[in-house]
Amino acid sequence: MENLFKKNVVLICFLFMFFSVFAQNTFKVRGVVTDQNGEILLGATILEKGTSNATLTNENGEYELAISSPDKTLVYSYLGALSQELKVNNRTLINVSLQENQQLLDEVVVTALGISREKKALGYAVQDIKGSDMDGHVSNFSSALSGKVAGVTVNTNSTVGGHSRVVIRGESSLNYQANQPLYVIDGIPVGNDAVQNHSNADYGNSSAEFNPDDVESISVLKGAAASALYGSRAANGVIMITTKSGKNQKGLGISYSGSFSRETPLRLPQLQRLFGQGNNGVYEGSNFGYSNGGLYPDGVNDSYDESWGPRFDGKPRVQFDSPTDNGYRAGDVYLQDRGNPIATPWVAHPDNLKDFFDSGYTRVHNVAISNANDKGSFRASYTNHNQEGLTPNNKMTRNTFNINSTYEINKWVDASFVGNYIKTKSTNRPDLGYGRETPMYFFIWLPQSNNINSYKNYWTTGMEGIHQFQGNYGENHNNPYFYQYENTSEQNKDKFFGNLKFDVKLNDKLKFMLRGGTDFYSDFRPRKMAVSTADYPEGFYQETKITFQENNFDGLLTYNTTINKDISLIANLGANQMDRKQRTSINTANSLIIPGLYSLGNSKERPSVSAYGYHKRINSVYGNVLLDYKRTVFLDLSGRNDWSSTLPEDKNSYFYPAITASVLINEVANLPSYIDMLKIRGGYAQVGNDTDPYNLRTTYSYGGFYGNYALISEESALKNKNLKPELITTIEGGLELMMFNNRLSVDLSWYQSDSKDQILNLQSTPTSGYGSQVINAGKLRNTGFELVLGATPIKLSNGFEWNVNVNFATNRGKVLELAEGLDELVVSAPGEDAKMVAKVGERLGQLYGPGFERVKEGPMKGEIIIGANGLPVMTEDPILLGNVNPDWTAGIYNSFSFKGFSLSCLFDIRQGGVFVSRTLNKGIGSGQLVETETGRGARQIGTEYDDPYYLEGAAQLPDGTYTPNLTIHDGTYSQGVYGTDARGFHKNYYDHNSEAQKLDASFVKLRELKFGYQFPQKMLQKVHLKNAGIYLFGRDLLLFTDGKNKHIDPENAMANTGNGLVLGFENLSIPTSKSIGIQLNLSF
Repeated sequence: MENLFKKNVVLICFLFMFFSVFAQNTFKVRGVVTDQNGEILLGATILEKGTSNATLTNENGEYELAISSPDKTLVYSYLGALSQELKVNNRTLINVSLQENQQLLDEVVVTALGISREKKALGYAVQDIKGSDMDGHVSNFSSALSGKVAGVTVNTNSTVGGHSRVVIRGESSLNYQANQPLYVIDGIPVGNDAVQNHSNADYGNSSAEFNPDDVESISVLKGAAASALYGSRAANGVIMITTKSGKNQKGLGISYSGSFSRETPLRLPQLQRLFGQGNNGVYEGSNFGYSNGGLYPDGVNDSYDESWGPRFDGKPRVQFDSPTDNGYRAGDVYLQDRGNPIATPWVAHPDNLKDFFDSGYTRVHNVAISNANDKGSFRASYTNHNQEGLTPNNKMTRNTFNINSTYEINKWVDASFVGNYIKTKSTNRPDLGYGRETPMYFFIWLPQSNNINSYKNYWTTGMEGIHQFQGNYGENHNNPYFYQYENTSEQNKDKFFGNLKFDVKLNDKLKFMLRGGTDFYSDFRPRKMAVSTADYPEGFYQETKITFQENNFDGLLTYNTTINKDISLIANLGANQMDRKQRTSINTANSLIIPGLYSLGNSKERPSVSAYGYHKRINSVYGNVLLDYKRTVFLDLSGRNDWSSTLPEDKNSYFYPAITASVLINEVANLPSYIDMLKIRGGYAQVGNDTDPYNLRTTYSYGGFYGNYALISEESALKNKNLKPELITTIEGGLELMMFNNRLSVDLSWYQSDSKDQILNLQSTPTSGYGSQVINAGKLRNTGFELVLGATPIKLSNGFEWNVNVNFATNRGKVLELAEGLDELVVSAPGEDAKMVAKVGERLGQLYGPGFERVKEGPMKGEIIIGANGLPVMTEDPILLGNVNPDWTAGIYNSFSFKGFSLSCLFDIRQGGVFVSRTLNKGIGSGQLVETETGRGARQIGTEYDDPYYLEGAAQLPDGTYTPNLTIHDGTYSQGVYGTDARGFHKNYYDHNSEAQKLDASFVKLRELKFGYQFPQKMLQKVHLKNAGIYLFGRDLLLFTDGKNKHIDPENAMANTGNGLVLGFENLSIPTSKSIGIQLNLSF
């Protein structure tokens, strides 16, 4: 497969170089755009009038645009400036100075299929982000979108290069992992699906690997009307990325950007500091000898990995890390001559979490070279991204190479090539979730009397490489340092994506585009487990190899004409073929002959082997017509038909249309002079969605060996040869308003989207012989509202300027129908007891689970019922806990600038939503979290833990009536009707009680803070620099949450299911980080 990878790259490069030798001169215009004061303008738009041909100025205010003839007219525009129209008249150099107070901005945006259009002409919502606004030092590209786009929700795992989940305008499918948008880079779709993991490690998805330093702009196509031309994969919206090019560079240019930041935990669980290891107030000691004839070691507290022991008093006690009189440790129980332990003070170690999740760093260097002349342009860049995460030995190196080139073959033919190669190497992808292999599992069960620093020497003395040094010798836990350094989930990934494109001008009105692109990666994942690992005492080694390739071939014919002086038309007719293949092989040695030798040939038993893959193809034709009446009324008609290989032959063709319209009210009505533009828009669209490969017929797979004979087994899911495509129908309306010389802008959107014929995997009855069946059923509806507000409250003549951008969105998803006879469906259940359930008539994303039984009537109605055992009574049936989705989201961005100085900040807000927390559940049950400080010897007299703990609620008396259970509680003393011991209360109150584990998912984050200085041109000219700036930045610096949530970042409250993230289930998540750093930008 590596040879195939090399062949693809070589073939595309060869074809490009072959055609480029025919390059000839063509007519191009270049120049510099400045404001009325002579300051350069970055991002000004230059448009060839009457066409969609446009470009933007670079950071030096320079532009270059190839036009169809030397007598054309160019339109120059910039936000807050008066647009100008200039006749070229055979000039190759045109410098323009734009004046302030423009009345209407003809801003150009990139839409579906890479077509550039004036934003005022669009009949649907599109939101843009400039590449300069992207956070280039994040390890996950998608996280840089957080808080910047209305209706876009981003959740990212806290590990380095971890998985991200992006959802636009809510969940549209009950197939929870099928709700992410399509990523399109320079016109080529790039796969972003998570590949099924066979471990708890998070290897990320492709969107995490995109390089922000190479991004020119991002367009987010939100609705079906905006994305319909991209087919079924765009049913959930499109994130279009345009990479930087060299076409605006005048002469050879070199740029450098470098940044360094330190990361520390944003929020760690708050631990109690009063009590140590043990049970019921007693420290369970040991003689550190051998039992059962010397076969099994007796360690300290073999059975108790909790902090329900005695209060810390500083008195000497023999502990697992106590020194011995001959230089060993008390915990070296596997040594016969370890010596006699020496008691050490009984004290808390409150900084265990801080010491382990110490700090990480991110270091990014980017160098780019660009040039342009009459024959073409190029930009080549290299980015080195090094990052070390909060967990030990969690390091990632990512090297990215990007090239973007254009050539004029002759005056009729243009050629371009864009290529990206990404090399990712990770030393260890941390395991996530609840299990002995995850870091947070260890800390949930680490007694507060144990010092984490005592675990750093993680081999048992004298048994190095044979047995780990543990704090608990029941073999239930791994030493965290041993696990992080000896048990690794490495990754070595090569990825290439790019395209070769030819634009052919057939005549002045007709042109043809031919493009071929590929997205390929090869991902090698060796996973090692050292001997003495809990669950793998004899070691373990596994090799996973994943190869993926998607090829897209497009042909697009464009006709551009003016019908008369009032009406112009642009028509597009195209075809696409998408061909995608993936193969995964997994080879496993479940026990090792020689410890520390990780090879499949070192297996004690026959290595297990498995392999699977798929092949999918979609053929498509599409077209659209753009009508423009007097630059005032705009109509857009489009349609696409797909033929999918994953659907039955008689149902594999599906067509979906789209129509949008917009009207500039300010052009047809006499509005007040302070209104620069008022536009209304609306649209209707349908998008089809197919299914995964091999859902039509039930197949067989290999199931191991019986002696020397291979076994095959039928899969447990009954497939469906009559499947038909899902269909999403959307209606959308909106309003755009610009006022006070563009000092104030408002963009409002409302939409309703219905998704029917959902492709569901339903549980079957046991009598059917199958565990599940695939069917078409169900209907969902998403309704939402979005607001994007921009304002310039202050703009002074001395150069001081204050800009504000606000985005707000709310979405409600509702289940309208399920399968016949089915009222509810479990969508996901990756936790202990809680489940995400779809019920007819309810919101999508409802969370159900066991909860408290409450008094149903009378004066104590709603109170928790307390049983005679002092514990709350649980419900027999699951109750509604809430919804995992936020009620609304918002982002608030402020920027200030003054004579080269700049200050900006972004707040990201989510209101509403709930999640269940396993950290809360297990951390309280084990006596670790701060909530467990109460109820332990509350009277402060007698023996600790002997006094009952009384819970507030309703005690049911023998006669069936209720009385308050807690009668006295002043913080140190409690008394009531029914009580229990502190450990019993805390363990049973939360365990298997989803209502007790529920937390509010609302939060406010200071997502970005940046202060910088851009050096003036006069100073830079003396040192031969074109541009120089230095910046101090911070990310995720502050987090505000509901008062009950002391432990978890709600953004990280997700379960890793192996093939994606599921909201609403916090599963011992690794802490998120905050970062502070410095960045330097230079260009020559």
